[in-house]
Amino acid sequence: MHHSKAVTRIDILPEPCSVSQTSAHRASTNHLSAASRTSSLQTNSRNDPFNLKSKVIDDPSQYSSKTRKFYQAQNEFIEKCLQSTNFSESHETSRLAQQAHEDMKVRIASYGSLAANVVLFGLQLYTAISSKSLALFATMADSLMDLLSGGALVYAGWITRYRSDKSYKYPAGRRRTLGVGVVVFSTLMVGLSIELLIESVRGLTSKSDHKQNVSAANIACICIALAVKAFMLAYCWLLRKHPEARVFATDHFNDILLNAFGLTMALLGTHVKWFIDPIGGLIIGLFIMRSWASMALSQSRLLIGASASTQFLNQLTYMAMVHDPRVQYVDTVRAYHIGEEMYVEIDIVMDENTPLFESHDVGESLQILVEKLPEVQRAHVHIDFDFQHPPEHHLKTL
Repeated sequence: MHHSKAVTRIDILPEPCSVSQTSAHRASTNHLSAASRTSSLQTNSRNDPFNLKSKVIDDPSQYSSKTRKFYQAQNEFIEKCLQSTNFSESHETSRLAQQAHEDMKVRIASYGSLAANVVLFGLQLYTAISSKSLALFATMADSLMDLLSGGALVYAGWITRYRSDKSYKYPAGRRRTLGVGVVVFSTLMVGLSIELLIESVRGLTSKSDHKQNVSAANIACICIALAVKAFMLAYCWLLRKHPEARVFATDHFNDILLNAFGLTMALLGTHVKWFIDPIGGLIIGLFIMRSWASMALSQSRLLIGASASTQFLNQLTYMAMVHDPRVQYVDTVRAYHIGEEMYVEIDIVMDENTPLFESHDVGESLQILVEKLPEVQRAHVHIDFDFQHPPEHHLKTL
């Protein structure tokens, strides 16, 4: 039986093309193809052995839109590859110091957003009860779930940073707490949205039972809430390169649109036509249901174990290829989500006569290097002396 070689190659082509992906006998291995290399490529340097720097396009703006996007993505990929293999001690110290500073800013965004959601919920609760507006009640319900999910995000960050003493109970950590919480909250929010839809339909079919009255105090409360949200949106937007801050920025932006729309529909329902308010509640209810259902599906996909992107797999493959001259082949590269972060599995091939202590040091150093990537929670490196054999691991079927 013939088994194909699980060999990785690098190819940065002068024209846009897709990165090829082939399958090996043990797992699917991502190939970065290179016109100047053969299929038996062996890694022999840690300092840009493929001369990727020369492939960087200094001015992609001179090309058409599609080509420009390709070269921008390629430049970003090359930069990530080169950075991921140059974690010197001084660079690592500087990186950790910068990361600590950035983490402090993100924590301020997290706690500030949570405080803003508390203020917003309090103001909207008063406004919804006093005005009896279905549109404003719908925005209040959304604020409640934003408050709960924001609290879960802060809690997840807290137990990750300060509850490491529980590692004997949770060996893999508790970073997936947030994902589970989002799925639970999303399910509750979909149920609440259904109730909002029922009440809105009931309001449309029974005019006498639906009498809203939006006062000046209600308008002032909503305007204060919008101002607080706008301030937090501006702050979180400055930190948008961090996923957590980006989530909060998106949440604040959606809240501003939702509350402005809800207030508009409530005012029109009070001063123009009564049925505009329940229609507003119906629209907001549908919007909330769609957004939270989409979030539940995306989080569930990550918790189930969705594969990493092709670009990230290529980056991992490159790291393994150039890590050590004693690594002869990169056999298998896997990366899959366990929530927001990922598990990585890398199989490399070394000479069968390599002493155990040497192969151990090579594998462990590669593992440590991969785990320094912010996307990675845990990495496993398996060392073999041959790649021409049947698969060793199979997925169990029910």
